[in-house]
Amino acid sequence: MAGSRSDSVRNRGRLLDAAREVFAERGFAATLDDIARHAGLGTGTAYRHFPNKQALAAEILTEATGQIAADAREALALSDPWQALEQFFSRAAARQARDRGLYEALTGRGDDEAQARIWPEIITAVTSLFDRAHDAGAIRADAAPQDIAALFALLGPAFEMSRATADDGLWRRYLALLLDGLRATGRPALPGPPPPLSSVAAILRTGKHH
Repeated sequence: MAGSRSDSVRNRGRLLDAAREVFAERGFAATLDDIARHAGLGTGTAYRHFPNKQALAAEILTEATGQIAADAREALALSDPWQALEQFFSRAAARQARDRGLYEALTGRGDDEAQARIWPEIITAVTSLFDRAHDAGAIRADAAPQDIAALFALLGPAFEMSRATADDGLWRRYLALLLDGLRATGRPALPGPPPPLSSVAAILRTGKHH
């Protein structure tokens, strides 16, 4: 019995490790069968641990999105508010550039319920960064924390180009251009208000099938 439990724990760990790699490379196009194969396990074993790929992805993504929230909190340790924002965006974008599944989850292409749980935690963590940057006059007054959802979505093509060419400089170039739009440099006001936090998930879902 003890040996059976040990095998079960080990197999579950193998499935989670395989899922991290498969979702990172292929995104949500991957199936639970693909993950089982990558783990060197039978499909039946995979389904004994997880009812579907969404359940497996939810566990992986909880960990990954928690790291993005941690990136925001760690950035607060920097004394310069603008450098703190740059560090957060750079680290969070780098995670998505390496992990197609994470990017797809953040931009509404994965499980709707899981995606709806992701953003409030991240935006709550980012709000302190934005508040401090606003107080310092480092970013434009009409930029809001929830704007980051659309900013990351806009980086998608750059992430794909970087993966295709193995050139991280591409997404970093376009991230720099997007961040430049946040700077407080006397630009005219934005033509509309930011979306309410409650609508972020719905807005991102509009691009889910494109």
